[in-house]
Amino acid sequence: MNPHTNPPAEQPADPAGTAFTGRSTAPGATPAPGPATPAAAGPGTGPAAGHPRRGAPVERSLPAHLAGPVPRTLRMVLRYDPGAPYEVSLSFPAPVVLADGLEVEDGGRAEDGIVWTVARELLAEGVHEAAGLGDLRLRPAGAGLTRLEFYGDGGVALVHTDTAGLAAFLAEAEESLPAGEEHLRIDWPETVEALLRHANRS
Repeated sequence: MNPHTNPPAEQPADPAGTAFTGRSTAPGATPAPGPATPAAAGPGTGPAAGHPRRGAPVERSLPAHLAGPVPRTLRMVLRYDPGAPYEVSLSFPAPVVLADGLEVEDGGRAEDGIVWTVARELLAEGVHEAAGLGDLRLRPAGAGLTRLEFYGDGGVALVHTDTAGLAAFLAEAEESLPAGEEHLRIDWPETVEALLRHANRS
């Protein structure tokens, strides 16, 4: 996924929400109409909450409210690895069935659910102003929330999450690898020929 950070298109007028689609590891979309305004959520937590070591991976879980006629609260997991310095992995863990009739909505592993690759710069812009023109667009939503708009062939899914938790994750990523130093973590080929060979393998 290659999100852009130039100003977004007009805000969608009451679009029909869908299950997450696009470049993800999840199955196809199922319709779920109409956005609803969720209540504010508290800050997220995660294994790396606090002060990560310089160069250490960062992970944080946040509550995410999927808009629709029956709003759902999901778990959104954000991961930043300085080894892939420009990217953030954003995932929605799949439900896990513990027993007959007992399903935990956010109990699955993050990597087994829907996974998106997002530019760290896009997330950083989206907590302050409308950002993005690609599959994922962000904008402040008021009441301490940030809205994420996931676009796919079947429509758009609207998700709200806690702005303070998102900002805390970005601050931890900044401690791990400051913005502007990403290029220092990339092992660039030493010659043009090596660069072309690498590009052809990708």
